[in-house]
Amino acid sequence: MTSHPDLQGDLVDELRADLGMEPQPDTDKADPVTDEPKRGAKGAARRAARPLWQRFLDRTADATATRLRATRSTEHDRLAVEVELMHGELKTFGAALDTLPAEDEVRSLTINLELMKGELQAFRDALDALGTAIAPAAGLDGVPARFAELRERVNAIDRRSRAAASALEPAAPVPASATEASSGEVSATTNAFDYVGFEQRFRGDSQHVRATFERRYVERLAGRAPVLDVGCGRGELLGVLREHGIEATGLDLDQGMVDEARAAGLDARVGDAVEFLRAAPAHSYGAITAIHLVEHLPLDTLTAFLDLAATRLVPGGLLLAETPNPASLIVLGNSYILDPTHVWPLHPSLLTFLCERAGFRDVRLEFYEPATDYQLTLLDEAADAPASVKQINTALRRLNEVLFGAQEYAIVASTPDE
Repeated sequence: MTSHPDLQGDLVDELRADLGMEPQPDTDKADPVTDEPKRGAKGAARRAARPLWQRFLDRTADATATRLRATRSTEHDRLAVEVELMHGELKTFGAALDTLPAEDEVRSLTINLELMKGELQAFRDALDALGTAIAPAAGLDGVPARFAELRERVNAIDRRSRAAASALEPAAPVPASATEASSGEVSATTNAFDYVGFEQRFRGDSQHVRATFERRYVERLAGRAPVLDVGCGRGELLGVLREHGIEATGLDLDQGMVDEARAAGLDARVGDAVEFLRAAPAHSYGAITAIHLVEHLPLDTLTAFLDLAATRLVPGGLLLAETPNPASLIVLGNSYILDPTHVWPLHPSLLTFLCERAGFRDVRLEFYEPATDYQLTLLDEAADAPASVKQINTALRRLNEVLFGAQEYAIVASTPDE
């Protein structure tokens, strides 16, 4: 059998003994002196004389030894590669450790971080205290709005002071007839209540209001000049209409509101809506708007206003009145009751009835600003959901509409065409 380091010694002899063979003679070992004769013709003849099975075993042993050497070499190479990779990782890790700050430096950085946290918290507390002092109810978030309010009030006071200094005579008193016809409207805006300041704080920023008016009403009012804006307030709608080339005049009982509008270069006048319309010729206006006005009027004044508006509009003219929506209960508990000058909440069905009674046709309702932040979340109506899910969602939708529905609505009515 061919010699191999893995198949020498006692193990080979034991294997040959188990197979009934004679122990392998030492003559197969390589010897510097005697090796050549043993490899000659005599050796070849001896090997050829061996049985077939013995030669098969020899070849099998040789092949096994070769495979063992190859496997051991491959495994050795793989292990060597892994060791080199580990050496590289250890070097990288060691370099990273060298860049870390010392223990004293870490402690110093930790202390500085804690001090900075304390200073930041103190700064936040100071800001919160400042916000509470400026806007007690809203805090820091309400400071910009409060400063804007103060700026507008200072400007209004300045304008009133200059107007009073330049006036040689007191303003003419309101006619008795106007006071009798619209006593509720006059009392709603007495000098005892600063409605300009109230509007600035709770109505919202003028730019936001203007953007809302532009989105809702400019397209409807285009081509309907001249427009009369009753209860024009600070003149946001007047300003938007002017930007779009629509002629419009504003009317308001509150002198401060009118001063605000005039300061912006708008055509605004102080006056009572009922008396103003009585004095106006028939078919004088293409459209009459009343944004958050009708809820300030007693019923008799409201019906008189609607009757007159129907006759002062051109045939096919438009009445557009926006008001809080009391059918959404969140409105009654918030925006409506907040304003002390409100007289009575007008349900959409009631205002529709009053407009139809005044002679308007094609009376329509448009609803705005649902209180989505308060609405209840619907259940997932997946395909495998039980039938009760749809029933629950139907109930939730109704509840959302009643409690947290549209907060404002507009009645859009037109006069009959001739």
